[in-house]
Amino acid sequence: MTENSLRDRLSRTRIKTKLMLVFMALIIVTVGLVSVVIYQNTMQILERRVEQSVDKAIRQASSFLSYKLSNVKDVAGILFMNQELIDTLKRGKGDIPLGRQIDDYQKILNILRSVQNSREIYSIRLFANSNNIYTKENMTIFALSAIENERWYRDLLATTDGLYCRSTYEYDYLGERGKQQVVTCSRVLYSEGYGSDILAVLSLDILEEKLQDIIKETQITKDGKVYLTDRDNRIVSGSDPADTGQMVADIDPQSYIVSSTPIEGSNWQLVAHIPKDEIYAESRSWSYQLFALFVIVCFFGAIMAIAFSEGLTRRIGPLLQQIKKIETENWDSQTAVTSHDEIGVLQTHLNRLSVNMRQLIEEKYKSESEKREAQLQALHAQINPHFLYNTLDLIHWMAMEKGARDISEVAGQLSDFFRLSLSQGRDIIPIADELEHVRTYLHIQSRRFGGNIQFSIEADPELLRHKTVKLILQPIVENAIQHGIREKRDKSGFIAIRSRLQNGHAVFVIEDDGVGMSMDLLDRLNGDTTDIGYGIRNVRDKLRLYFGETSGVAFDVREEGGTKVTISFPLERELPAGAEQG
Repeated sequence: MTENSLRDRLSRTRIKTKLMLVFMALIIVTVGLVSVVIYQNTMQILERRVEQSVDKAIRQASSFLSYKLSNVKDVAGILFMNQELIDTLKRGKGDIPLGRQIDDYQKILNILRSVQNSREIYSIRLFANSNNIYTKENMTIFALSAIENERWYRDLLATTDGLYCRSTYEYDYLGERGKQQVVTCSRVLYSEGYGSDILAVLSLDILEEKLQDIIKETQITKDGKVYLTDRDNRIVSGSDPADTGQMVADIDPQSYIVSSTPIEGSNWQLVAHIPKDEIYAESRSWSYQLFALFVIVCFFGAIMAIAFSEGLTRRIGPLLQQIKKIETENWDSQTAVTSHDEIGVLQTHLNRLSVNMRQLIEEKYKSESEKREAQLQALHAQINPHFLYNTLDLIHWMAMEKGARDISEVAGQLSDFFRLSLSQGRDIIPIADELEHVRTYLHIQSRRFGGNIQFSIEADPELLRHKTVKLILQPIVENAIQHGIREKRDKSGFIAIRSRLQNGHAVFVIEDDGVGMSMDLLDRLNGDTTDIGYGIRNVRDKLRLYFGETSGVAFDVREEGGTKVTISFPLERELPAGAEQG
């Protein structure tokens, strides 16, 4: 079916059918999109909460494991600093009587047992660099030569961490304790500090099941796994005992939530792998309910759409008949109001339209006539100032030719003043032009009053690229001169104008050192009364018209005498249509 034939068929379709189809499409699309958005957001929230729970759990487990390792490290440090143990091991490197060897053996056992009360340490073993009889004990004390060919011993000598922790392995303690899965942290004991002769290797055993108990507390989901891994990415301990000793398998980050955190004080880290399918499985039953709700809403929506479109189109007929009568200018046409809803309101308004149409047409003609007259007056109002500042410009150049520099400068300034006032018919001008306009005005007034009017103008450069409604500063400055400075006995004074950008607003502060004003006048100027000067009222009304109620003009009395006026308005707001053109 071509596009034209489809458009032709739609144009011939009854409005009742169109309404029903549109309503159904809106219902299906809206409910469908809402369902999809709800489902996706729910999945994201669920996944994010699981991630947060996993992170919190493994951070807590990391703290527990760090605490255990710090206790082991403390015990190793105590033995490392035990001078009595060091001295005893030094003697063991020489030939001493058998009785002394037995005494040294007992002394070493007592020292080791004195620190073995830590619940983190399951067993302490000492590999002594000696041939004395106590190295044949092979339960607590062993000969160093028994481990010199072990890889972990070479790694221990190469480490710079002080304490070296091996991955989980099985060790047979014999006797009642039997075989146990342990993690061993070892430290070298030197004769005179680091780098001197090796006296012994101290091994502190931790039961792997103690680590496993901590890790199991982090189990967030049924199928998720948490591992404690070493520097080679080998599993030291995990929530699944079968994984101990294995390498951590590579996983797809799109299919798993992965979280990891290092264990402080070691080269271990905790890693959690949570399958996303397990998270999504919990929401499948809820998604089925959401789909069922979608079907139910669409079904009842279809019934309501059919009923609504039928009732609506049945009541539109009389309205169409009345509109046809209005087209023939039958202003007396009326239709019965059958309801108080929107169609009833439309019937009422059509009746009123029939009665008032002729009056509205007449008012339209009158309005157009007044508008044309106002445009003509505005054109005349612009012609006169244009003529004036062009004439002043001519006077300026004639005075320059005659050498009358003072007259030339005043005429030029006055010409610039009128040119800036007109602004090519625009109401909105750059702030830089507004400041230049008031500067020109002050130059003229200073010359007029023999230099008794001094002034300064400071502007924030960032503010100059913004725009303002024109002629908001000159009326304030004129008021300051006429009612402030010229009322002084010496009729001289100073006017300071400062502008800045503050919190998205343009702020202008005009201060003079004139005679000031009474509190009664100050209250009236800052109030809502219209009993104030035309110029000030015009500035305030103009600001509110273009910039809204957040703009305004505020008056204050300076402590050192004179008046302070603050003008502010928001920047970068959308101005009324046509403001740039006037």
